[in-house]
Amino acid sequence: MQGIKWCKTGFYFPLVDQATHVTVAQVACDSLLLLCDKADTLLELYPNVPCKITHVLSETLGRMTLRERRGPLTISMIFCLGEWAMNLGPTVLLRIYQGKPLLMTLFTVLDNIAQNKGGKDPPKTNKCHQDEDEDFDPDVTLDNLTDEVCAKSPHRGNVHSVQLAAKMVMMHLINHLGHFPMGIGAARLSSLVVELDDVPGIEGDELSSAIFQAPNIQLLMLSNSIIMSLVELAALDAPGGGVTAGLTTAPSLVRVLLRDLAGKASWDSSILYSQPFIDDEFQTPFAKSVDWDIKSHKEELNSVITQQSCASRHTIRHREPHILPTFANGASDMDNLDDLLQYIGHTSPEVLCNPEIALNAPANPPHGLYLESETIATILNQRNAEQEHLNNWSQHISMCATPISPPSCRQPPAPFHHCRLLFSHLGLSGWEQRRKLHLLTKNEKLLRELRNLDSQRSRETHKIAVIYVSQGQEDKNSILSNVAASKEYENFVARLAWEVELESHTGFLGGLVPGKASGVTAPYFATSFTEVLFHVATRMPSDSPESLLQKTRHLGNDEVHIVWSEHWRDYRRDIIPTEFCDVLIVIYPLHNKLYRIQISRKPEIPFFGPLFDECIVEDKVLPGLVRTTALAASRAKRSTLTLYQHYYEERARSIDTVMRNHKESTTFEEFTANVYSPVQPASPFSGTSSVSGSTTSVQSTASSNLAAALIDSHQGRSGLRSTSATSNDTRANRASDGSRVWFSSDAQENTALHGISPRPVKKMSFKSGPKQRTNTQPTPPDSPRYK
Repeated sequence: MQGIKWCKTGFYFPLVDQATHVTVAQVACDSLLLLCDKADTLLELYPNVPCKITHVLSETLGRMTLRERRGPLTISMIFCLGEWAMNLGPTVLLRIYQGKPLLMTLFTVLDNIAQNKGGKDPPKTNKCHQDEDEDFDPDVTLDNLTDEVCAKSPHRGNVHSVQLAAKMVMMHLINHLGHFPMGIGAARLSSLVVELDDVPGIEGDELSSAIFQAPNIQLLMLSNSIIMSLVELAALDAPGGGVTAGLTTAPSLVRVLLRDLAGKASWDSSILYSQPFIDDEFQTPFAKSVDWDIKSHKEELNSVITQQSCASRHTIRHREPHILPTFANGASDMDNLDDLLQYIGHTSPEVLCNPEIALNAPANPPHGLYLESETIATILNQRNAEQEHLNNWSQHISMCATPISPPSCRQPPAPFHHCRLLFSHLGLSGWEQRRKLHLLTKNEKLLRELRNLDSQRSRETHKIAVIYVSQGQEDKNSILSNVAASKEYENFVARLAWEVELESHTGFLGGLVPGKASGVTAPYFATSFTEVLFHVATRMPSDSPESLLQKTRHLGNDEVHIVWSEHWRDYRRDIIPTEFCDVLIVIYPLHNKLYRIQISRKPEIPFFGPLFDECIVEDKVLPGLVRTTALAASRAKRSTLTLYQHYYEERARSIDTVMRNHKESTTFEEFTANVYSPVQPASPFSGTSSVSGSTTSVQSTASSNLAAALIDSHQGRSGLRSTSATSNDTRANRASDGSRVWFSSDAQENTALHGISPRPVKKMSFKSGPKQRTNTQPTPPDSPRYK
């Protein structure tokens, strides 16, 4: 309240210091939380109001002292700020407001609270008001001293819870700002995938010890706050090809599971190579040019050495020998002189010099033309010989060169190959990141912790009972037997939350079991920080005594009851006797769509809002106000529980338990070996494998012990047994079973160690002067050998 009035006008009012009551501030925070659902309307009508509310909340949290931050009011304001940020979205938060973006102001305040840094200096006031503030104790235990029955104030929080709340909201905004709700809907904020999903040969939806022997699964602790699981799987046949449809990818993908304070996330990653290609049509330009050159050379050779079919030399038509060539029977394609000589020789044979040779026959060639014929014949013979040789050797293996093609994709050499590749590409395999990364000891205790962590919710959950009372109903049986209600009541429930099917619902179920015993549907409401399931009496069956008993148990175990009463008498708390029902909200319909609200709370429940007892509400705003009041009542009830922990505190405690009890200290060499292969082979120095006990392989431990045995003789060790007892105990404790240690306490094994090294006793370092340490580190700073 103080921050709101101070930032509204830019001036400081001295009277604001008197408004320091925690309950009043809590109701104001609940009212702001109610308005965040109407952020879109406010942005249309009053664009500056949402930005001012966000800025004022941030400034108020930033100006709180360390003493003021310990109360539960601070946690409520932090989550109210987170709800406003999620409803405004990144577009509004990136606007410049008073010199810098709202998102910058918001994250700066949350980071200061998470690191427990002090707030800004408050504006100066006069001394009298400072004295009044010093005399005022904000941790009062009573709300109103004039009441006969006084309610206790909520228990004071602690600094660690406030820091966790700020860290939780900051991580929530980083992950979900602009991304909520996702494609699966508002019912899920965390992933349901576990390490064993889609692993071939392993069945079951829960974690089991099968992950210890799986060579494609490794568990890691990152920055002491994130549990990371790397799983390598074969490429899945997703509908439509998945995100890698139409692309050439690796034959396997990497699934990364992350468990942190904000929830659980699952990512599937695959290496993208290129667009797909067809092997038959794939040819390099060089191969194409070589193929073309060979073909052209063959064609040229065949054209040169192939015998050409020449046309006949006598292409002129000839007349018959007895026909005299004249102009009348002449033609352009006839040789008249040649035909005339033929006619003369045929009709007057006496003029022939040689009766066997006609007059038109050509004369014999001279003697030199015979050499030309022989030369042509020789060339033709050579052509035939070359053609025969080419045909015989063209199919020989020594004459055929194998075409060069790019190498094909190889199968992964190890089942954890691509996980190791992604681990390296993310920059986590370097020496510098060794401080932040640790292996987790694989045992049954770790499985129980992971199952417990997966069963926890990543949002605040509430279950609220909704009961319908018809006219004339004043006993439990008649009220719980209602399976139908009035139109006004159904309209109210429809605006209170949306209906979900219990069979397919993956969100908070509020104890309802999918099936006929709990009904088919139930009203459900969710934001990115809260889940609410309403146990509506008319949705649950009551056709048998068992169903009626189940309905009574579900409704009676709820801490907040909303009763819609159409009876002319006021509803009594003892109609449904139960040890719970700490807050009772009764709605009485009036005329003109107005409703009278009656709120009854137990004495230990602190005051809450925004609705109060005997207020009148109109129909349009009734569902939102009732829902917000019921949530505030549920939070007020939980604030009175001594050992109650918020959902983020439970997750932080579970992650811290895994970090303290299951983080394994290993050397850089052991860590790298297990990242390369999660299941190490059996050591040559031990008879059995150590896969079942721990992820750390036995080779490094056995090799180091063997090296120490070869350097130090048995005599030197016996003389220094008292001084090295501590180191031997430490080395033995690092092994989870006897197979991990090369030496043991067995007498036979100790006998085998006699006389291993012929060297004399090594000179002890404490007898010589102190040596100057160098800055070089043979192992990472976080390595146990360095310590």
